[in-house]
Amino acid sequence: MINKIIQGLWLLIEKILRWCISPYLRAFLLRLLGAKIGVNVRVYEVKFFNLRCGFKNLIIEDDVHIGTDALIDLSEKVVIKRGATISPRVTLLTHINPGSFHHHPLCKIYPPRSMPIEIGRYSWLGTLSIIMPGVKIGEKAAIGANSLVNSDIPPNSLSFGIPAKVIKENILNAGKE
Repeated sequence: MINKIIQGLWLLIEKILRWCISPYLRAFLLRLLGAKIGVNVRVYEVKFFNLRCGFKNLIIEDDVHIGTDALIDLSEKVVIKRGATISPRVTLLTHINPGSFHHHPLCKIYPPRSMPIEIGRYSWLGTLSIIMPGVKIGEKAAIGANSLVNSDIPPNSLSFGIPAKVIKENILNAGKE
Protein backbone atom coordinates (compact mmCIF):
# COMPACT_ATOMS: atom_id res chain seq x y z
CA MET A 1 0.00 0.00 0.00
CA ILE A 2 2.81 2.42 0.93
CA ASN A 3 4.54 1.75 -2.43
CA LYS A 4 1.36 2.70 -4.31
CA ILE A 5 1.08 5.94 -2.32
CA ILE A 6 4.73 6.80 -3.02
CA GLN A 7 4.29 6.00 -6.71
CA GLY A 8 1.17 8.19 -6.76
CA LEU A 9 3.16 11.06 -5.24
CA TRP A 10 5.84 10.70 -7.93
CA LEU A 11 3.12 10.85 -10.59
CA LEU A 12 1.68 14.00 -9.03
CA ILE A 13 5.14 15.61 -8.92
CA GLU A 14 5.68 14.67 -12.58
CA LYS A 15 2.40 16.40 -13.55
CA ILE A 16 3.38 19.52 -11.61
CA LEU A 17 6.77 19.59 -13.38
CA ARG A 18 4.95 19.92 -16.72
CA TRP A 19 3.40 23.21 -15.52
CA CYS A 20 6.83 24.71 -14.95
CA ILE A 21 7.34 27.37 -17.63
CA SER A 22 11.15 27.58 -17.74
CA PRO A 23 13.11 24.63 -19.17
CA TYR A 24 16.09 25.64 -16.99
CA LEU A 25 13.93 25.69 -13.86
CA ARG A 26 12.51 22.26 -14.77
CA ALA A 27 16.08 20.90 -15.00
CA PHE A 28 16.85 22.45 -11.60
CA LEU A 29 13.73 20.88 -10.05
CA LEU A 30 14.62 17.47 -11.51
CA ARG A 31 18.02 17.79 -9.84
CA LEU A 32 16.28 18.49 -6.50
CA LEU A 33 14.08 15.42 -7.07
CA GLY A 34 17.05 13.04 -7.40
CA ALA A 35 18.02 13.18 -11.07
CA LYS A 36 21.66 13.87 -11.92
CA ILE A 37 21.52 16.99 -14.07
CA GLY A 38 24.47 18.96 -15.42
CA VAL A 39 24.71 22.68 -16.17
CA ASN A 40 23.03 24.51 -19.05
CA VAL A 41 20.40 21.76 -19.42
CA ARG A 42 17.04 22.63 -20.97
CA VAL A 43 14.15 20.25 -20.37
CA TYR A 44 10.92 21.39 -22.01
CA GLU A 45 7.45 19.90 -21.33
CA VAL A 46 8.60 16.30 -21.09
CA LYS A 47 6.47 13.41 -19.85
CA PHE A 48 8.20 10.93 -17.55
CA PHE A 49 6.66 7.55 -16.76
CA ASN A 50 7.43 4.41 -14.73
CA LEU A 51 8.56 6.45 -11.76
CA ARG A 52 8.83 3.57 -9.28
CA CYS A 53 12.27 4.89 -8.29
CA GLY A 54 11.38 8.55 -8.73
CA PHE A 55 13.82 10.42 -10.95
CA LYS A 56 17.05 8.75 -9.82
CA ASN A 57 17.36 6.78 -13.11
CA LEU A 58 17.72 10.03 -15.06
CA ILE A 59 21.29 11.20 -15.76
CA ILE A 60 21.76 14.23 -17.99
CA GLU A 61 25.18 15.76 -18.57
CA ASP A 62 25.96 19.42 -19.42
CA ASP A 63 24.57 21.37 -22.41
CA VAL A 64 21.69 18.98 -23.21
CA HIS A 65 18.42 20.03 -24.88
CA ILE A 66 15.28 17.90 -24.50
CA GLY A 67 12.41 19.09 -26.68
CA THR A 68 8.71 19.42 -26.00
CA ASP A 69 6.52 16.32 -25.65
CA ALA A 70 9.41 13.86 -25.34
CA LEU A 71 8.42 10.67 -23.46
CA ILE A 72 11.01 9.25 -21.12
CA ASP A 73 10.61 5.84 -19.45
CA LEU A 74 12.51 5.69 -16.16
CA SER A 75 12.16 1.95 -15.48
CA GLU A 76 15.94 1.77 -15.98
CA LYS A 77 18.72 4.32 -16.33
CA VAL A 78 18.50 6.89 -19.09
CA VAL A 79 21.90 8.50 -19.66
CA ILE A 80 22.03 11.52 -21.95
CA LYS A 81 25.60 12.64 -22.47
CA ARG A 82 27.02 16.13 -22.92
CA GLY A 83 25.70 18.26 -25.77
CA ALA A 84 23.01 15.83 -26.97
CA THR A 85 19.86 17.18 -28.60
CA ILE A 86 16.60 15.31 -28.12
CA SER A 87 14.05 16.78 -30.55
CA PRO A 88 10.32 17.18 -29.81
CA ARG A 89 8.22 14.04 -29.40
CA VAL A 90 11.14 11.61 -29.11
CA THR A 91 10.38 8.49 -27.06
CA LEU A 92 13.04 6.83 -24.90
CA LEU A 93 11.87 3.36 -23.76
CA THR A 94 13.74 1.35 -21.15
CA HIS A 95 11.26 -1.50 -20.87
CA ILE A 96 8.88 -3.64 -22.88
CA ASN A 97 6.00 -5.54 -21.33
CA PRO A 98 2.97 -6.94 -23.17
CA GLY A 99 1.01 -7.16 -19.91
CA SER A 100 2.64 -9.17 -17.13
CA PHE A 101 0.49 -7.45 -14.48
CA HIS A 102 -2.60 -9.13 -15.89
CA HIS A 103 -0.85 -12.36 -16.98
CA HIS A 104 -1.11 -11.69 -20.70
CA PRO A 105 -0.38 -14.90 -22.67
CA LEU A 106 2.03 -13.04 -24.99
CA CYS A 107 4.43 -12.68 -22.04
CA LYS A 108 5.42 -16.32 -22.69
CA ILE A 109 6.57 -15.37 -26.19
CA TYR A 110 7.73 -11.81 -25.48
CA PRO A 111 8.89 -11.80 -21.85
CA PRO A 112 9.03 -8.42 -20.14
CA ARG A 113 12.49 -6.88 -20.00
CA SER A 114 14.12 -3.67 -18.87
CA MET A 115 17.43 -2.29 -20.08
CA PRO A 116 19.12 1.13 -19.82
CA ILE A 117 19.54 3.59 -22.70
CA GLU A 118 22.57 5.74 -23.44
CA ILE A 119 22.56 8.73 -25.77
CA GLY A 120 26.09 9.69 -26.82
CA ARG A 121 27.86 13.03 -26.59
CA TYR A 122 26.74 15.61 -29.15
CA SER A 123 24.28 13.23 -30.78
CA TRP A 124 20.98 14.38 -32.27
CA LEU A 125 17.69 12.47 -32.17
CA GLY A 126 15.21 13.70 -34.78
CA THR A 127 11.54 14.41 -34.05
CA LEU A 128 9.32 11.38 -33.36
CA SER A 129 12.27 8.97 -33.06
CA ILE A 130 11.75 5.98 -30.79
CA ILE A 131 14.73 4.51 -28.94
CA MET A 132 14.13 0.96 -27.68
CA PRO A 133 15.48 -0.63 -24.46
CA GLY A 134 19.20 -1.38 -24.31
CA VAL A 135 20.18 0.87 -27.23
CA LYS A 136 23.36 2.93 -27.18
CA ILE A 137 23.59 5.87 -29.56
CA GLY A 138 27.21 6.68 -30.37
CA GLU A 139 28.91 10.04 -29.97
CA LYS A 140 28.03 12.62 -32.65
CA ALA A 141 25.47 10.29 -34.26
CA ALA A 142 22.37 11.70 -35.97
CA ILE A 143 19.04 9.85 -36.03
CA GLY A 144 16.56 10.92 -38.69
CA ALA A 145 13.04 11.98 -37.82
CA ASN A 146 10.41 9.26 -37.30
CA SER A 147 12.98 6.47 -36.90
CA LEU A 148 12.71 3.33 -34.76
CA VAL A 149 16.10 2.55 -33.23
CA ASN A 150 16.22 -1.05 -31.98
CA SER A 151 19.98 -1.65 -32.08
CA ASP A 152 23.14 0.28 -31.23
CA ILE A 153 24.16 3.14 -33.51
CA PRO A 154 27.87 3.74 -34.16
CA PRO A 155 29.52 7.11 -33.48
CA ASN A 156 29.71 9.81 -36.16
CA SER A 157 26.98 8.27 -38.32
CA LEU A 158 23.60 9.13 -39.84
CA SER A 159 20.83 6.58 -39.33
CA PHE A 160 17.14 6.59 -40.10
CA GLY A 161 14.20 4.36 -40.98
CA ILE A 162 11.98 1.72 -39.44
CA PRO A 163 14.04 0.02 -38.18
CA ALA A 164 16.85 2.57 -38.29
CA LYS A 165 19.81 1.63 -40.43
CA VAL A 166 23.15 3.37 -40.79
CA ILE A 167 22.97 5.39 -44.01
CA LYS A 168 26.24 7.26 -43.78
CA GLU A 169 29.33 6.88 -41.61
CA ASN A 170 32.02 9.39 -40.75
CA ILE A 171 29.51 12.23 -41.27
CA LEU A 172 31.65 14.93 -39.67
CA ASN A 173 34.43 14.35 -42.21
CA ALA A 174 32.16 14.02 -45.28
CA GLY A 175 33.21 16.36 -48.08
CA LYS A 176 36.64 17.04 -46.59
CA GLU A 177 38.52 14.55 -48.79
